[in-house]
Parts: sequence; structure tokens; C-alpha cells
Amino acid sequence: MIDIKAATAQWITLLLLSTITFALAETGYSGDKVILPVLLATFIKGSLVIDRFMALRHVAGPWRMIVLGWLLVVLVVVWLSFTRI
Repeated sequence: MIDIKAATAQWITLLLLSTITFALAETGYSGDKVILPVLLATFIKGSLVIDRFMALRHVAGPWRMIVLGWLLVVLVVVWLSFTRI
């Protein structure tokens, strides 16, 4: 049974996080100051999508970890591209 209230709350969370990341991108600050909050919000959004909307929360085996690992790899690559090493 789908819990409509939980799905609605998660959908609203996705909307709020998207609004926050858009607002951060529009502030005009350089990428170094904005990148970590944006990537954190992106990780939270990705985790919600993976768990709820891809229905991988209760999947047995490594499938959920593979998808979350892929998300982390992408976010780390993006972070490395914005940092000065």
C-alpha cells in the first residue's frame, strides 16, 4: 500500500531542495562557496529518488548500494572539477 502522505512529503522535500539549489546558483557566488551545499542537496534528492521512486529501499542484494555508489561517484567527480587541487 502506498502511503500518500509520505509520498507527498517527499515530493515537497524534492521541490524545496530544488528551489534552494536554484537560489544558491543565482546568488552570484563563485562555485567554491556554493558547490558543497548544492552537492549535499543533490545527494539528498538522489537518495529520495532512489529509495522512494525507484523503490530500492527494501531491495535485497547490492542493487541499492550500486545505485547509491554511482550517485556518490558522480557527485565526487563534480566536486573535484570545481575545487582547486
